[in-house]
Amino acid sequence: MRSCLTCTKDFPIEYQFCPLCGEPFSKENDPRYWARKALMSRMDGEDIAASIRAIEKASSLAPGNAHLLSGLGNLLYRAGELERSIEAFKRAIALKPGYAEAHYDLALSYYRVGKIHLAIKSLEKCIELDRDYLAAYYWLGITYYHVGKELEAIAAFKHLLALNPASVIANYHLGVNYASLGRYEEAIANFKRVLDVCPDDQAAAYHLGVAYYNAQKIPEATDVLRKALEQDPRDHRLHEMFEMLTEVPGI
Repeated sequence: MRSCLTCTKDFPIEYQFCPLCGEPFSKENDPRYWARKALMSRMDGEDIAASIRAIEKASSLAPGNAHLLSGLGNLLYRAGELERSIEAFKRAIALKPGYAEAHYDLALSYYRVGKIHLAIKSLEKCIELDRDYLAAYYWLGITYYHVGKELEAIAAFKHLLALNPASVIANYHLGVNYASLGRYEEAIANFKRVLDVCPDDQAAAYHLGVAYYNAQKIPEATDVLRKALEQDPRDHRLHEMFEMLTEVPGI
């Protein structure tokens, strides 16, 4: 006979798992035990290194489990061990090529280490596998913008808006990209949508003021910046832009 450590009941020696609570009798050799231990370590506020050690043990006991490797990659990412996280995600994808979430997480690790083009490839693969992956469209837009591909960034943020029409952050970044291309009227429209929902968004107000200025709509720019400064008089960017505009005769 052997006893379950959880429910304290005795069962025949040939049983591998407790038929009542499902716990393995030999926990040290069960990857699920170590995976749960990794989770509990984080929930109990232990050092992330303890969780990494536990999930590494789980992965060593189940080397063909892509989800465990992805979990290891996420813990390594949080610990700042980015190159190791990249290797973990790549191993997970090698085991399960259609694992959209692992492609997404790999992209974030690539982005953090400055490998922007590899991040883009991973995000594109993620979206190819899951057309509704909202966060992937967001980061694809961000990475495209960083490499000067504003049109591709705009397409990504438009996809995000199509999936989530209430997305404020998509409208904000569409405004940034349109302004970067000199398409100021479109930028103005998107920044105004942001302020319609979040009237205290100082970044959107600043960019809207700049877009109005570049569109040669000085009174509109001044009005937007004045209202934003009333909400936050300490914003230096708003002050500088407003002071520059009010030096123009007739304002």
